[in-house]
Amino acid sequence: MTSKLISVREDIYDQLQQLKAPDESFSDAIERLLTERKKNVLRHFGNGCDLPGGFLNQFENAILETRQDDIIAERQEQTDLMDDKP
Repeated sequence: MTSKLISVREDIYDQLQQLKAPDESFSDAIERLLTERKKNVLRHFGNGCDLPGGFLNQFENAILETRQDDIIAERQEQTDLMDDKP
């Protein structure tokens, strides 16, 4: 695989060095951070630093529960319609 040389400010380098795992290359750390960023729903709502711990998990669980409730209600509605047929 080819590589590219990039320049970063020293303060950014220091932050990256703190964020990367001891056995992780800078490329791997940057890739991980970019992947995590893509998965983070809070990017649409700002950085989320003022949110209480576990909020994102609770938010995601609430969405999943609502989806399941909707599926159950839809199935019940279909069953009721089938039962009403002569």
